[in-house]
Amino acid sequence: MIIYNLSFLIGLLIFSLFSAVVLEMMVLPSIIYIAKKKNLYDLPNARKSHEQPIPRLAGVSFFPIMLFVFSVSILILVKFQADDSLASLEPALRKMFGLIIGNTLLLGVGFKDDLVGSRYRHKMIVQFLAATLLVSGGLYINNFNGLFGIWEISDWIGMLFTIFLIVFITNAINFIDGADGLASGISGVALISFGILFFLRGMFFYSLICIILVGILIPFFYYNVFNTSRKVFMGDTGSLTLGFLLAYLGIRFAMADLGHNYSLFDSPVLIALSALFVPVFDALRVMLERVFVGKSMFLPDRRHIHHKLLDLGFSHRKVMVSLVVCAGLLVFMNVMLLHLLNINIMFVIDILLWLGFVQILNIMLAMKNKALN
Repeated sequence: MIIYNLSFLIGLLIFSLFSAVVLEMMVLPSIIYIAKKKNLYDLPNARKSHEQPIPRLAGVSFFPIMLFVFSVSILILVKFQADDSLASLEPALRKMFGLIIGNTLLLGVGFKDDLVGSRYRHKMIVQFLAATLLVSGGLYINNFNGLFGIWEISDWIGMLFTIFLIVFITNAINFIDGADGLASGISGVALISFGILFFLRGMFFYSLICIILVGILIPFFYYNVFNTSRKVFMGDTGSLTLGFLLAYLGIRFAMADLGHNYSLFDSPVLIALSALFVPVFDALRVMLERVFVGKSMFLPDRRHIHHKLLDLGFSHRKVMVSLVVCAGLLVFMNVMLLHLLNINIMFVIDILLWLGFVQILNIMLAMKNKALN
């Protein structure tokens, strides 16, 4: 096993972050210009919360820039660190082939949807295909760490479960993209969390992916939240590819791998889940509520947590800050307390806190509607 120089690795992470920020800052203005020139706008409607047409397609740059900066960084690592360092990266690189092919498929279907629209059934087929390709590279949940009383699981069950989980996480990021800066902000919290945790486990390869994605999201976040004259949305192209990348990182962190300081965390499955808790459990709650009232679980409505906050009169920025802070606090709480509490107790606490938060919002909405009537 190659032992890398710590200062070199930190320097490479800083270089990768800076490179991603610069490249995204260079590319985004051109995307905004083209979107305006070709009338590629996200139009307002009864369900959406923006009132003016906003250019989309910013997400088309996410994956290509990530792949470019990552490749350059790996070349630097191989060139200056050790002659046999590529051999040490080979297992991780093998798992990345499915990511590259799968994300390319999602990039295509997302781009088509942003341009001319795409049937939800077609998008789901592509998502399942992309997830299958990712799992075929050897990336799947193989241990629940005692969650629900389950420990090791068979490969086939792990693969099937992971395929559905990848599709669900991918769509959860797409669903949460309903307020300025929300999807990118929550994704940023997850990526920073994963980046630090991967680094502590000695998995630099994955920390590198996380820090590059953070660098890409910083300029987008600025244009999406603060630059009112050149505001842009990531579109389905961005939310689908970003969700797929987060699913890849979360599942890799949750995999039992004794060669990467697995024992450093008692319950990596729950830690990985906590980093994506807000979008994943909000999507699950909304889908169950729709089924309960006899509607299709995929029928768009205003049941999501950000819709509730907006309907209460919160601004986009306050909604974003509130939910991003919630996401960060959940990760911090789980990392700090999992050494002290059983994984199932922590999971129940997470669920109760989230449901309690949602119920408080429901009560506030009911009081507001009563006062208006």
